[in-house]
Amino acid sequence: MKLKREMISYLATKIVRDLTDKGLVDCGEDVGNVTERIGAIIYGDLHVEDDLNDEVKILLEKMSEELDRSQIDYRKMFQMVKQKLARERGIIL
Repeated sequence: MKLKREMISYLATKIVRDLTDKGLVDCGEDVGNVTERIGAIIYGDLHVEDDLNDEVKILLEKMSEELDRSQIDYRKMFQMVKQKLARERGIIL
């Protein structure tokens, strides 16, 4: 994950504060609850990409001998496989 929990919490707080300050959202007394839910959504979305990265690593480990034999660049193959899986699953990176 590219963001730490503290940064996600900060972002969620900032989003809620900005929306309420502009009058676009009225959370009433549930500001803390709304902030927590937004943070959980951000965290979950970022976690999807981490899971995808782990899956790509596992797939490429299984093909490591073939990649070495064919002298295929691991980083390029990683990106290609990741993009293909993301496209198939409807994940926006």
